[in-house]
Amino acid sequence: MKRWGRLAQAVCLALGLIASIGAQAKCVVVTGVATLDGKPEAFARQMAIRDALKQATMMSNVKISSNQRVENYQLKYDRTRFSSQSKVKDYLIVEEGVEPPRFDDLFDQDGNEIRDPKELEKLKLYQVKMEVCLTEDPQACSKTPGNHLQAKLAVAPVVTTDEYEARDIRRLLPGYQQEIVRRLREAGYQNLEQLDMAAPIDTRGVVRPNLDRERIEAIRERTGAQYVMLTVIRSLSRGNNDPGIWNDIKREYNLEVKPNTRFIEVETYLVDLVARKQVWQKRHGFNIEGDVTVGRDKPFGTSAFFNTDTGMVFHRLLHEQVQDVYHEVKCKPLTSRIIDIRDDQYVLFLSSESGAQPGDQLSVYRLVGRPIRYQGIELGTDTQPAGFIEIQRIQSRFAIAKLVSEEERIQIGDLVKSW
Repeated sequence: MKRWGRLAQAVCLALGLIASIGAQAKCVVVTGVATLDGKPEAFARQMAIRDALKQATMMSNVKISSNQRVENYQLKYDRTRFSSQSKVKDYLIVEEGVEPPRFDDLFDQDGNEIRDPKELEKLKLYQVKMEVCLTEDPQACSKTPGNHLQAKLAVAPVVTTDEYEARDIRRLLPGYQQEIVRRLREAGYQNLEQLDMAAPIDTRGVVRPNLDRERIEAIRERTGAQYVMLTVIRSLSRGNNDPGIWNDIKREYNLEVKPNTRFIEVETYLVDLVARKQVWQKRHGFNIEGDVTVGRDKPFGTSAFFNTDTGMVFHRLLHEQVQDVYHEVKCKPLTSRIIDIRDDQYVLFLSSESGAQPGDQLSVYRLVGRPIRYQGIELGTDTQPAGFIEIQRIQSRFAIAKLVSEEERIQIGDLVKSW
């Protein structure tokens, strides 16, 4: 009986473990489709894979938001939006190929059989059957094609709106910028560039990023970056919180009333250089008590600086700031562009630091029409898939790719994306 009891316990534990694993790894089987309709088969295949992955993410952890308006007991407006919180953990192509038209599709609306070869060709579909495993880990990046590539981040020079209170810290602004770059690399973000031109930010009046087209394009042209990180030190104010009578006595005897409190506040912005818009913003602030004056003999970034009370707080602030920025950009899909075409080879503004390797396939998108403007504000430019390219070789500042398939002729200036 004891053996049977132990066996039952083992079976229960095994079933519990299987259930736990099943709950963590949610896998679904989906079929993605894309019409051929005169498109190359390789192009349709890539679009079918994307369709399958989109379907898979909508099969788990879907958030539904609804907006309705009722007037005089009648529904006048109803809008429902579905969004998934799941991400692709892994996927496997089980079966793929061109599927002939279904029997019902061989007849037009009037019931007449379609015999035109061109019309019949349009009815063919490329189907990809895939097993897709999903995760709901908020820190995970979706494992879609090209997700291993890092978008390029430019770190702009740090600025401050409190220059007077910063006078006790030597090399504060350049040292802070260098420290951000160093810590981002240590965190695992390699596709970086330390910007050596003025930061696109206004510090007079309302502090905010300057999204002027010329300034943004200048950064993008020089660095090839997709995002720029802007840092503003808003406060370094020092004070003294000793009792007033005690400070009066010190002054009576010509003794120095030294600051023993300090408030440090730093604001960080992330600007999308392609879309020319601010995509993220966060403010960090800390109060310090103690020996808050640093001294010009301890430059920012040195061990002597970080051993001071103010330096210890800057160390903590930098850690939080870098971690926040890293988690914000690490899952961003890469976007670059085609800068030249030579003998059927496509030159991309893409460096080896992005993680790109020969054999990686990227999507090309055509900019359609003029930028869309509304009330004097440029909202962006419409895009549509143009084709797919494959990296052949990669240099320190650019990459060479060959054509895999195209729906429209790929041109200089077209956007190149990992997904």
